[in-house]
Formats: sequence, C-alpha cells, structure tokens
Amino acid sequence: MTGSTWVLWWKDAQGTASLGLLQERLLRGLRANLKGRWSMDTKLFHSPHNFVKLQNIKVASSTGLTPAGMRGTASDQSMYLVVRGQGASRRQFYVMASNRVVVEAEPEMESIVLRLKNLWAPRQTARIEGYTYEGDDWVIRTGNMMVGTSYKGLIIEINYLPCSNPEQTRGLMRELLMMILPPDAQVDANNGVDYRRAGLDPCRMTDRHTAYQYVHMFTQSSLL
Repeated sequence: MTGSTWVLWWKDAQGTASLGLLQERLLRGLRANLKGRWSMDTKLFHSPHNFVKLQNIKVASSTGLTPAGMRGTASDQSMYLVVRGQGASRRQFYVMASNRVVVEAEPEMESIVLRLKNLWAPRQTARIEGYTYEGDDWVIRTGNMMVGTSYKGLIIEINYLPCSNPEQTRGLMRELLMMILPPDAQVDANNGVDYRRAGLDPCRMTDRHTAYQYVHMFTQSSLL
C-alpha cells in the first residue's frame, strides 16, 4: 500500500473500551467503513555474539539488498521481526537493533532464523489485534497491544494514501487523530524517526518505513 503512514501509541488506553470508543468515532464521526480484523506480530531475537553476518539467505528482490546487506555490527546483538498480514498477504521485515538495516524477507526466512538458535534466540513477542477502517483517502488501523502476557495500551496506524511524503502529511494525520481520540489521552507520537539512518528515503514512504516506525517505537519506549 502506498501513501504515508504514522504509527502512534495510546499509552493509557483501557483495552476493549478504548477500542470500542475509536470504532464508534470512526464509523459515526468520520463515516469510515469497517474492513475487518487486523493483527500484527513483532518478535525480538537476541544474539550472544558481538558480530553476526547472515549469509546465503534469500531476501525479497524488492528490497534492493543482497544477503551481505544484512551484516550486523558490534551493537547488533538484537534483531526485530515485524510480521504484517495473513496468508498470501503475509509479509516479513527484519530490523537490526542499531536501526541501520531493514529488509523485507521471503516467508521461509522466519523458519531459518528459528533454527539458528546458536545465532538468534527468541526473547519477547508483541501482538497487536484490532480492526481496519477505510475512508475516502485514508486507512486507519487500531489494535490493543500485548507484550508477552501484559497489556501495553493501544496502537493507531494512520495511512494517508494520496501522498507518500511524511513531512507533507503529518498535519492532516493530526487532524484525523484529534477527531477520534479523547482530549486527555496520553499518546506517544513516535516522533524523531530517522529514516536516513537505515538508508530509507525520508520523502517517499514504503512498507519498510512502516516496519521501521514500529521498531523505533518499541525501542524508544522500551516496550520490547
């Protein structure tokens, strides 16, 4: 999906009640269409090695990166797997802890990583479950987030379709957010994402940018 995406964390959300409040405001206030359920999974892997080099792994050709492009550094002792979609639409993104590498991988990559227990050991998991809503030129996804067995608030993902430049769309997204959130909601806006750090174009977003935003949120807020 093209366009520009903004990922936010509603820290003091109240589970099902808050999810229902957003649904009411989206359906009645913004005349959105409920498109169905939405979920996303993130897994944190830790390596005991100071330097890790993943070789002979086929990554998606659309990333423009070769397996050598997944080399780690001395600080890359953690790696995040972001899984979006289900079935045929399932997509996987890997982000090193230093946030300097983000790639989209083939589906079999996860099973390969899970077998490399001497290199990457699973540590924590986060799951977001909720709903997808569509308007004339935007898509909003909302979901409650569980880290392990602990409830950690609610995630809002706003996708504005007509423009892929995040700097030009943030104002419009803020207006949408103000229409659906309570005025006293404690929201982490997930600002300060430096796409250049991972070699991503800051003026033209892709799905890799969205995965990168999630990892930035998890690391900066110490959620995962």
